[in-house]
Amino acid sequence: MIRSSVSVVAFAALSNAAAAQLSVALYGVLDVSVNYQSQGARVNNGDSSWRVTSSGAPENNRGSRWGMRVTEELGGGLRAFAVLESGIAVDTGTLQQNGRIFGRQSYVGLGSKDWGEIRMGRQTSISRDMMQIIDPGSNATAVSIREGVSIQRAGFGLAGNTTTDAYQMFGTYGDRRDNAVQYFTPNLGGFTASVLVAAGEGSIPRTGGAKVVYSSGPLAVAASYERAEKAAASGGAGGKSLILGGRYDIGAAKLYAGYNQVKEYGFVSGGSNGFAVSPLVKDSTAYALGAAVPLGTATTLLATFVRASFDLRSGGDRTLGKVGVTARHALSKRTEIYAAYERKSGNLAEFATDRSTVTLFGLGHTF
Repeated sequence: MIRSSVSVVAFAALSNAAAAQLSVALYGVLDVSVNYQSQGARVNNGDSSWRVTSSGAPENNRGSRWGMRVTEELGGGLRAFAVLESGIAVDTGTLQQNGRIFGRQSYVGLGSKDWGEIRMGRQTSISRDMMQIIDPGSNATAVSIREGVSIQRAGFGLAGNTTTDAYQMFGTYGDRRDNAVQYFTPNLGGFTASVLVAAGEGSIPRTGGAKVVYSSGPLAVAASYERAEKAAASGGAGGKSLILGGRYDIGAAKLYAGYNQVKEYGFVSGGSNGFAVSPLVKDSTAYALGAAVPLGTATTLLATFVRASFDLRSGGDRTLGKVGVTARHALSKRTEIYAAYERKSGNLAEFATDRSTVTLFGLGHTF
């Protein structure tokens, strides 16, 4: 993301007489696209509709947002920082993340090159951060491997039940965690790690996880594990998500691969880090393959294939997969246009509210 910065320099009388520098950066992404979306054959007889959207995958290249990043150099290599980031729907002018003012991120932290950093507040989850390693679009547009797909319960064997639930092929229990404390290690010979704990408060369950990444030259590989507990009022154990994968740059293209296993499959609840265990699906496994191919200096072609299998509590299983392709073209360092196509497959596809999506034209601008 390209960001415009406004620097404010403030000098204070520190004990070592050093000057502390404060910088405040205002940044944002505005992304809108025109789409043609078709439902599965079992949903309203496969009706199709035109849409203008700005909310993220599978229709948009990136979720629209604006934010502020504050950094203060404290001396001795130590810095303090804070981020406030708000998700917005450009097509309607409303807030995303269930109307939260700063629903994408809101945290403060301390960090140094030698000791790593710690963040406290609402922030992206361990599993969501893995998408930067294994997803060619990093959770963007039609190539997203963890798109939430709304599927009627009839697809899982409840004949005639049109209630829909949002299933992810790569199950991550949502993008963000409330009430979270996360520590990132410094880079140790190419290895980095992070540990996150989100406190359980009221009806929000406790979640926690860890991630390890190794990056050297063209290769990056990573593993993450998260566990989400059900709220105390609900009782029972929480779900668990394991993700493995990596990418490799062969020069002509970047190649991606990922694997996901979920125990006690759960839905995201209310845009928070809470979740409700699925009444129909017990476990799931998924794999993904992808590529990012530069075509000249301004155009990139992204492609992905994902396949997931859902084990039912009643016995048997159901499958859901998709193929996605996106073409991006940069008009400048800040502005790009794109087009995309994605189509679901498997025996759940006919019960999906978005069986296929064609993004005819998308426009994104960063500042």
